[in-house]
Amino acid sequence: MAEAKELLLIYPRLRYPSGDPPLGILYLAGYLRQKLGIAPEILDLSFAKNPWQTLRQKLEEKKYQWIGISAMVTMAESSEKVAELVRYLQPQAKIILGGPHPTTLPEKCQSKNFDFLVLGEGEETFVQLLEKGTGEGVEGVWFRVDEHWEKNPSRSPLQDLDQIPFPAFDLVDLSLYQKYWFQLDTLGEPISGTNILASRGCPYQCSFCQPTLERLFGKKLRKRSPKNIIQELFWLKERFGIQGFIFADDTLIVDKNWCRELAREMLAQNLGLVFGANVRAELVEEDILRALKEAGLRKIYLGIESWSDRIRREILGKNFTREEVEQAVSIAKKLGLKIQGYFMLGAPGESREEVKRTIKYARQLGLDDITINLTTPLPGTYLYEKYKTDIVREEKDFDYYRRWVFRKGELNQSWLRAQQILGYLAFYLHPKKFIKILRENLSPKMLARTGLKLKRVLG
Repeated sequence: MAEAKELLLIYPRLRYPSGDPPLGILYLAGYLRQKLGIAPEILDLSFAKNPWQTLRQKLEEKKYQWIGISAMVTMAESSEKVAELVRYLQPQAKIILGGPHPTTLPEKCQSKNFDFLVLGEGEETFVQLLEKGTGEGVEGVWFRVDEHWEKNPSRSPLQDLDQIPFPAFDLVDLSLYQKYWFQLDTLGEPISGTNILASRGCPYQCSFCQPTLERLFGKKLRKRSPKNIIQELFWLKERFGIQGFIFADDTLIVDKNWCRELAREMLAQNLGLVFGANVRAELVEEDILRALKEAGLRKIYLGIESWSDRIRREILGKNFTREEVEQAVSIAKKLGLKIQGYFMLGAPGESREEVKRTIKYARQLGLDDITINLTTPLPGTYLYEKYKTDIVREEKDFDYYRRWVFRKGELNQSWLRAQQILGYLAFYLHPKKFIKILRENLSPKMLARTGLKLKRVLG
């Protein structure tokens, strides 16, 4: 095996610090520890006050044979800058770029600052790369040879997810993430929690996600066994004291039989944890949510996106109706579950009237929380390919929290940003909701967390 004892994994998230740990890197670290007997160091720049000083200090303290960087498309610029600094301070290190960014846009990652690109799922690919010390013959790898790049065939996804070790939460300071983990605050008290994945892949074809998810995880939805999931939850509870968690899967309830089995096992094992889950409106059935509630489900997250069935269906590729959204909300409310809705403003061809109706719809549905983003066609997605001639911002400037990227027409950046802010104000300043929010978020238990949330939003 090639020398691989000194390995550093970097997550270059420089904006919007989040309580969501980088599960991709943590899964990779756990796999490397199991297969090669090495425990990589992990540097997540999310919370660094001065990320470049933090990185420089790390690189000046120790020499590494290998440095891996995991990046989403929105981290393209920061990943390049990280690699540039690594190359300057540690020219002997072999630098690997993995994650959604190189998987989706490998041609744009062929920089002199990277030696290898890992495309798709990285666990097996990374192990073989470190074992051989070269990209030759390693599926899922592109590697630089002098001034050109060799491109190996893609790798098939791992089939048995139970064989992958749990994410290496013990290699990071999980308490730092828990400090910023607000996902279940709607329940009215601070809950120490984290995210887990029960599956990989998604069978749906939303235009703002696909085919990126299929390039990462393949076309087939793969699920962990309920037993394996519960083992991880017991470990997280006993080792890190979690009180709750979120299933970070794109949608938990695709396979109803598996979901029922998972709920039965969680209930039988008496975990004593509360949790939330992403669900699709057209899949929501009372018996499924009821079973999950008995097991600890307290909040669901619905990707509603738009008031307009036309926008949702023709532009965003989500084939469910307002009636199905309203039915899902009704079922969840009947069961006493909290509901967070996700919305997008500014889809190509969307009118001002449709935007206003979406904002009004979000207020009328009876949701507990909302997230309003500006429609962003991430490179490699169907949405990007269909409308790329209308995109006027560079990819490095993409920011679905604050920036609209399309050519001006009936909509524009300033108007959409104003509607986004007004949408939040109209939702959260409704008299009944505002009083409830004040009572919950200004309580002694929640006050510190409220300050952190405001700091994140304003800073």
